[in-house]
Amino acid sequence: MNDVAKLAGVGRGTVSNYINGKKIKESNQEKIDWAIKKLNYIPNLQARELKTSTNSEIVFIVPTNWTPFFSEMIFYMQEALSRNHYKMILENSHSSPEEEKEIFNMAALNQVAGVITMSYSDFYNVANFGKNLNLVSIERQVSPEVPLISSDNEGGGILAAKQLLKMGKRHLLLLERATHHHTGTDLRAEAFSKYLVSKGIEFKRFKASLQPSYRQEIFDYLDKEAGMIDGIFAVTDEYGMVAQQALFQKDPELLKKIEIIGFDGAHTSQFSPLSIDTIQQPIKEIVKEAVEVLLKKINGEVIENNYQKILPVTFVKAESKMF
Repeated sequence: MNDVAKLAGVGRGTVSNYINGKKIKESNQEKIDWAIKKLNYIPNLQARELKTSTNSEIVFIVPTNWTPFFSEMIFYMQEALSRNHYKMILENSHSSPEEEKEIFNMAALNQVAGVITMSYSDFYNVANFGKNLNLVSIERQVSPEVPLISSDNEGGGILAAKQLLKMGKRHLLLLERATHHHTGTDLRAEAFSKYLVSKGIEFKRFKASLQPSYRQEIFDYLDKEAGMIDGIFAVTDEYGMVAQQALFQKDPELLKKIEIIGFDGAHTSQFSPLSIDTIQQPIKEIVKEAVEVLLKKINGEVIENNYQKILPVTFVKAESKMF
């Protein structure tokens, strides 16, 4: 550590603070990072934990890692936590309350530094867990005691409606997803619906189940109703892409007539283009805010009840459509 401090031109205490996750000047961070790489210095995390009586692990809970949205968020989350000298433990809850409860019990038992959750299951006693854990929620408010970081789901639903009307579409379909409780996808659907009703515009809506058959359900519905619509708002990109596939299978010409807008704006891989017009969530910014709030809690700062940070969304055109 002395060698790092000497090469970076800063005090040993500054290096110690940086390695122990305390905030220092950005200019000093850059100098220390450079010196660490130059000297191939590897901080002893176990020694740090013993000295500071803190754990350097943070649990990130997602309902699934199968979708591009969650995969991209996992990538940025690990990057952000690593940059702040924390290790990420990834847990897939499969949207199961029982599995989430087991994860929280594990986190409390191992006294991890904190938990960031994207819970799509029903929260039974999160307040009790919140007393023993530093906890932050993404997208869904689980308790007044737990800070919420989210994109503007309601604004996104309204933006989708406005974009479809701007394109001259008047025979619209709201493609929804069944949920066990109120989620961000419900907020999007509700805002979309209210906006169209306020404009006196009638529309169709179809809600696919949570069963593995949901894809076939969408295919079957569009096989019957495609001729009656010219615009679709799908509450996720995944559902929007299933709609694309269904229309292409029925008649490729339908894709020229029917505009589809999804919601998420995540990339299927790091450099892949977006394949659907979408309401894009600021994934990197959501992660940044969630990590910053969690670190404040870890450092003993008081976060007021009902804390919410809602980030704006944007409409983005597909860069390369699948069909």
